[in-house]
Amino acid sequence: MELVDGLTYPPTRNLAAVLLSYVHNIILSCYNKPRFGLRSRVFPQMDSMTQQKIQMSRRRFLAAGALAAAPLFLPSRILGREGTIAPNDKIVMGMIGYGIRGGEILDGFLREDYRTVAVCDCKKWLQDQGVSRVNRVYNNSNCVGYSRYEDILERKDIDAVAISTPTHWHAKMSIEACKAGKDVFCEKPLTLTPAESRQIVAAARKYNRVCTSGSQRVMGDYGYMAPVIQSGAIGEVKEAFFECGGPSGDIYLPEQPIPEGLDWDRWLGPAPWSPYHEERCSPGGWRGCIDYCNGGLADWGAHKLGGIQYAIGIDHLEPIEILPPGCEGNPSNNLTFIFPGGIKVHHVRGDYDDVTIVGTEDTFRHGQQGFRFRHNQQDRHRVKPLHHVDVRRYNGNARDLHGDFAYSVRHRLRPFQDYFYGAVTATSCQLGCIAYRLNRALKWDADKTAFIGDEQANRWVSRPKRSPYEIDD
Repeated sequence: MELVDGLTYPPTRNLAAVLLSYVHNIILSCYNKPRFGLRSRVFPQMDSMTQQKIQMSRRRFLAAGALAAAPLFLPSRILGREGTIAPNDKIVMGMIGYGIRGGEILDGFLREDYRTVAVCDCKKWLQDQGVSRVNRVYNNSNCVGYSRYEDILERKDIDAVAISTPTHWHAKMSIEACKAGKDVFCEKPLTLTPAESRQIVAAARKYNRVCTSGSQRVMGDYGYMAPVIQSGAIGEVKEAFFECGGPSGDIYLPEQPIPEGLDWDRWLGPAPWSPYHEERCSPGGWRGCIDYCNGGLADWGAHKLGGIQYAIGIDHLEPIEILPPGCEGNPSNNLTFIFPGGIKVHHVRGDYDDVTIVGTEDTFRHGQQGFRFRHNQQDRHRVKPLHHVDVRRYNGNARDLHGDFAYSVRHRLRPFQDYFYGAVTATSCQLGCIAYRLNRALKWDADKTAFIGDEQANRWVSRPKRSPYEIDD
């Protein structure tokens, strides 16, 4: 790989794109604000990947992470040529999924960087609400509603899509969006299974798309911890704790009449068929059902475990052992992830500090007991970095994920929450959920995307997709 100003680039980048990025870095360095974080290690280049290979090796998966810090190689978008996006042009967006979370993230896609032109939802009343809202903001009637997301992907005028459906749809929609030449902003949890995590990263790289995972709290809540922890201010990190809900489970509900305007078959999509019940597709209901999500551990773990991994500098690593509460080797009431290097991260439940990181010299807490989302200002101001550390940040000095995504799309950069990082955290949470379900210690081989010596656990690495909603090779 070529090295320019300390940044790693794929060898396929042409000279013009390299020079543009080089000049850009020089300008930003005048303000002493790094464009994106640099790790001390440089991973090997990722081999070519195909969607047929569910078992992507850890070496190749980590190589995808190496490219996560590198610009893409499509300078025509930077220059605004060949029908692509010039730096001052609006990014044309399509929304896929308009529930509670979809309505929240739409706020960001109605800002000056974007022009939202389509809303898709299989609940007609939500689809209509989204379209009406967009048209009110723009004072026109140009936004179009769809029941099939494929119709949005077929539109040549749409540059990117935002996916805010239940988790079981994320992988298929993301992969098909990449195939269709769209950049993707996908809500967390990013995937349902470890196999899907490998597949979506492979698709993002294969089709050279800007793909971001929608965890705004990794930077928003925990970003300030990273330069402190990684400077060695609390010594060598030994363990960390995060508090959030537990895994999902099986649910059994009686059949109810399907309401008018809901395409129930399409809502289920790749998940196993189940009779309609309003609780299955309510925001709180589907998150608790194992067919559609991995529960609070996956949902809030995307923020909290992801924040810990980012702060410590292990957001490119998956755990090698997972110990559920009370199993041999873990007499505590917490589930414990053991990462390469021996760092232990504990999932705790109940009235506990939001995130706590323990080092050999000090302990750094974010959030106070009973005040889950409040910064512990005492530790924030008490613990200072020992020296400057470059850590990955939002591109273009953006203030949030929407701004980072817009800048990354225009300049063809890997975004802060590139799919690689979101997939690593999603997989880590999924491994925890599997350990909870089986109630025994598990060992994970990331090279093979498989548990070691546990065939029952390996059945959860990938799940069958209901026809006709399989992920095409």
